[in-house]
Amino acid sequence: MSKTQQLKELGKFLIARRGEITPSEVGLPLVGFRRTPGLRREEVALLAGVGVSWYTWIEQGRAENVSAEVLGSISRVLNLDYTQRQYVWRLADLTPDQSAAPSKPDAAVLQPYVDNWSPNPAYITDRVWNVTVANRSARELLAMDGGTGNILRDFFTHPGTRASYPSWEQEAPTVVARFRSHAARYPGDPLLAAQIDRLCAESPEFAHHWIALDVQEDACGVDILHHPLTGSISLKRTTLDFTVRMGLRLTVFFPVPGTSGQQSIEKLAAEPRTLGHRRAA
Repeated sequence: MSKTQQLKELGKFLIARRGEITPSEVGLPLVGFRRTPGLRREEVALLAGVGVSWYTWIEQGRAENVSAEVLGSISRVLNLDYTQRQYVWRLADLTPDQSAAPSKPDAAVLQPYVDNWSPNPAYITDRVWNVTVANRSARELLAMDGGTGNILRDFFTHPGTRASYPSWEQEAPTVVARFRSHAARYPGDPLLAAQIDRLCAESPEFAHHWIALDVQEDACGVDILHHPLTGSISLKRTTLDFTVRMGLRLTVFFPVPGTSGQQSIEKLAAEPRTLGHRRAA
């Protein structure tokens, strides 16, 4: 879609949403005959603090440099939800609005998506790498029980998780480079900024690797992980976007062909969830 087409689409979208808002919803009196349902252009402009001519240009697809501030005001008046705001921002070629975060995902709904991968370790994280759900194999392998609930923080601050990586020092710069690549998808996100600041304060190793400004593909790789029950296991890690709106991502580990990985992860899937606690102690 060309820039001109995007602006035309933006205008059509705003017109459609304007037609869905009644004057009473925004505190305006219903006076006189109205030829069309919804708000008038002049009313949206007034409530948003935008000039009528400029708002008219936006609806006509003629405004090439709409600011995030103006779009935010219009979105507020038209009562746009999170998904609608993201759509509007992208049509205007602006960084997606992060001011209204989507609702927290329901873990009970997501749990079957990781359980169905068993015995392969699998978990779902949000955009700051908090673990939303994980199956038993993943919890055992990465010593999640007793940790912070965040994959990145556990990697740098949780002794049990660090013990899961026999070559932790070599893995650390790669993990940070993967996270930097991931974070670039959400520029200006306050939750990610807070996460980075927190980790820099908690972990000198993270701070050291973060200022290296390295990036690396985060979709797949081979991890060597260690567990007291199985010893070291070579696993192929695959990460897929589960839902872009919430920033959820599904990570699944697969045995490397020609290794004993399959038998190892089957042991983990059958193991009662106690070793994770013991290793974290």
